[in-house]
Amino acid sequence: MPVMNVTKRKQSVFPPGPQNRSFVKWFPTLVCAAGLLGCFALAVRVAQANPPGTIHYPDLQTLPPYDIRIQNDPGTHQKLLRFSNAIANLGEGPMEVVPQNNAVTGTTDAYQRLYSHDADGNWYVVSTTYVGTFVFHPQHNHWHFENFARYELHDVAPDGSVGGTVLASNSKVSFCLTDSVLVDSSLEHVGAQTYVDCDQVDPQGISVGWADVYASSLFGQSLDITGIRNGDYWIVSTADPDNLLNEGGGAAESNNTAAVKLRIKGGKVTVIR
Repeated sequence: MPVMNVTKRKQSVFPPGPQNRSFVKWFPTLVCAAGLLGCFALAVRVAQANPPGTIHYPDLQTLPPYDIRIQNDPGTHQKLLRFSNAIANLGEGPMEVVPQNNAVTGTTDAYQRLYSHDADGNWYVVSTTYVGTFVFHPQHNHWHFENFARYELHDVAPDGSVGGTVLASNSKVSFCLTDSVLVDSSLEHVGAQTYVDCDQVDPQGISVGWADVYASSLFGQSLDITGIRNGDYWIVSTADPDNLLNEGGGAAESNNTAAVKLRIKGGKVTVIR
C-alpha cells in the first residue's frame, strides 16, 4: 500500500479548539439538525485531544435509520422498506478519501488521507493509504466510494435485542461522501462545510461534526421485504462494514452500527424502539 508522508494542506479548514479536555466521558448530545434528521440522542466520546503532531483519526457513527416507510413498486412488484440513513464523523480528524485513476487496471482507486496539525493549527497529511475504489453511479449521476455501508433486516431475539438471522440485506452500498448537515458543533475540530463534490477528481469525505445523509427517496435506500411476514424486526445500518477505513482502532472501529426496532403490518411500518 502506498504511503505519502507529511504533505502540507494549503489552508486549515479544521481549526483546533481549546485543548483542555483531560477526561473521557460519554454523554448524550441531542441532535436536531435543521429538522432534516429529527432528534437523536447520540453517544459522543469526549476525550483529551491528541496533541499536535499526532494523527487525528475520524470516528464514523451511524445515526438510527429514520423516515422509514413501505413502498410497493408497481414495475417490479417488490415490497420495499425505504428509509433515510445518516453517517456522522464524531472523531478528531476528517474522514477523507481521494480518487486516483489507475492506468493499469482502468479503475478509479480510493485512498484515505489521515491528518495532523502543528502547534499553530496548520493541518497536513501524514499518510495516504489505498482503501478501495470509486465507481460511477448512473442512478445518482456522480461518483461513489464503494462498500461504504450495509443495510440489513434482522429478526428479533427472544430477549428483544437484534437477532442473528438476516432476512433481507443490501450489503454493498456505495456513497458519495459529503458534508450534508452539521450534527455536533461542540467537537474539538469541527469546521466549515468542506466536502461537497462527487466527481472523479476532488476528495470526498465527512468533516468533524458533520454527517452524510441519504434520503429515503434515493435509489438504493431500501430493502426488499417481499414475502416478509407481519411482525417485529430490526433494521440495522452499518458504516464501513468491511473495516476498510482507519479510525484509529478501539471503540471507534466498533461503534459504526445503529439499529431501529420496527413493526410491519401489511403496507404500514411503525417504529417501536
